[in-house]
Amino acid sequence: MPAAADAYLCGPPAFLTDVAAALVEAGLPADRIHTEIFGPEPGLTPGISAKPNRAPHPPAGAPGDGRRMSFARSGLTVPWPTGCNSLLDLAETCDVPARWSCRTGVCHNCETGLLSGEVHYSLDPIDPPAEGNVLICSTQPRTAVTLDL
Repeated sequence: MPAAADAYLCGPPAFLTDVAAALVEAGLPADRIHTEIFGPEPGLTPGISAKPNRAPHPPAGAPGDGRRMSFARSGLTVPWPTGCNSLLDLAETCDVPARWSCRTGVCHNCETGLLSGEVHYSLDPIDPPAEGNVLICSTQPRTAVTLDL
């Protein structure tokens, strides 16, 4: 293999690791190997198939004095803390399992059932969620809220 060659690999992570190692062993400098992951992503199902690190809990520090925020499946109700950016941020702070990816309301991975209450979007979603759902990555409560989390 010519040392001046470039290798472009596309595939799942294990394939990329194995083929890149074989190319280096064959004499191709590692900086001439370019990779792109292509294939299935890990599942986005925390709280369903993944075990949470900690049980859901109130945020550390003094309790907030805002609207009541309830995570129905987690059995947790806490006051909305001052300075919290989104319902997703609060869920993460409380170790409530929640799916997400983009944090801007584009991908809909964070779409969650809104069981009660009203929210407003800090960033208007390009495509609104299904009726009765909210994108928790870009919403804050207008009223007390209960989420299906």
